[in-house]
Amino acid sequence: MASVRTITQAFNAIGFKLEIESMRFDIPSGKLIATAVSNKALNPASLGENLKEQGIRIEQAHLDGDKLSLVLDTQNAVWNVLLLGSDEGAELKRVNAPQWFRVEHGQQIRIEPPYTSKWYPDVAVLDVSMQIVSSFRSLEAKEELQFELPSGSYYLKVSNAQGMKVLREGMWIESLSPGR
Repeated sequence: MASVRTITQAFNAIGFKLEIESMRFDIPSGKLIATAVSNKALNPASLGENLKEQGIRIEQAHLDGDKLSLVLDTQNAVWNVLLLGSDEGAELKRVNAPQWFRVEHGQQIRIEPPYTSKWYPDVAVLDVSMQIVSSFRSLEAKEELQFELPSGSYYLKVSNAQGMKVLREGMWIESLSPGR
């Protein structure tokens, strides 16, 4: 699923909205049928560069009239989300969905709700293939959560176990690891 979002973002970056009609995933491949909508002509080179930056390679491209068929290799795709670095944190403001970040293993992470005194952490750490490496969910209120990212960490999902109301009030997420 990370690849679908990355593909959508690659089209968005060149001025196209991707309207997905259907998806089918078979191991080891999948099929995505979508319509790219814009008021300008598609520049395949720009699309290819955008996909390449996100770890997706175009294996085949075929244009038949106004239909473009692409065969994409998404095995090395990365999800285009904010990298949580050591030099600055991220403040979440008025979000109503879990928030995603790219991270590096070995980082010390601290999460706190700045506008409310407590929250109910629901945090997952995933590898580059979107497999869960570790997770933490608390049914008890916490003032903050600190933890070290395990080996293989690539993505961090931050949510609230008691609903998204607390995240709508804001959160602060930072890496406490110096000089990464």
